[in-house]
Amino acid sequence: MAELPAGARPTFDRASAAIGLDLWEAGLTLDAEAIARPSVLQPLLVAWAVADYERAREGWGGLPTPDFVLGHSSGQNSALVLSGALPFEAAVRFAYERGLHQDDACDRDSHGLLAVSALEEGAVAALAGAHGLVIANRNAADQFVLAGRDDAMAAALSDVTARGGRAVRLRLAGAFHSEHFRQADERSQALIDALPIAEGFTPLIGNRAGQRIEDAAGLRAELSMQYTRPVAWTAALATAYREGVRTFAVTGPGNAMAGLVRRFGRTVEEPLRMMRLNAPRREEPPGA
Repeated sequence: MAELPAGARPTFDRASAAIGLDLWEAGLTLDAEAIARPSVLQPLLVAWAVADYERAREGWGGLPTPDFVLGHSSGQNSALVLSGALPFEAAVRFAYERGLHQDDACDRDSHGLLAVSALEEGAVAALAGAHGLVIANRNAADQFVLAGRDDAMAAALSDVTARGGRAVRLRLAGAFHSEHFRQADERSQALIDALPIAEGFTPLIGNRAGQRIEDAAGLRAELSMQYTRPVAWTAALATAYREGVRTFAVTGPGNAMAGLVRRFGRTVEEPLRMMRLNAPRREEPPGA
């Protein structure tokens, strides 16, 4: 957060005003556990992604018009704005209010996410079954995220290492994309039904099955039960590639999404170009 330029502040201020929470100060001052609460983290991520995009669009003399917008998990909230499907403030309020329901799910039990790499899906599925976990994200051919209770994840972590894989506990508040969030998803349906979705917007590519989303009904279906079902990210990237996408512009904190695009790029024939709109303090257009 401290790496963001001062020019990002007005976007955060707009988001903060929409929900009555100072997201800029929260990002700078809260500890890791407090900032991971969905009602804080999810609207903060929308503000961050939009700030990155606006900075690039205004400061670098324009950006190519996107053909598709993709959002990984809670990144769909940012995708709603960048696609033109939802006004910024409405998306921030939606992320915050849905986050409040998710706060309750996180508080009820001890559960979370375990990222697993260097193992194929069959081995990961077997490991998940043995420990009572589920695959929450299919991020790459050899990168998955498991969701479940804390005690089961601790046992699974040792098992992953024994099988020659790598595992790390993610710093998120709960087991997103699993049954632990069913009640929160059900309570969020009224929020989804009330969203003021635009009649026309840049097509999105969904997490459910990498499907094209081009109308309000398809978008509401994507958002419904979003955190109970797994994220099919490899399918989303494959759809983008199949549709002709060869350049990906990445927003938001960190380099995880850029890393997943690069991993995907090693599995296809034509080279992919990366534009990191989120490079810290960068003032010039990013290179290829």
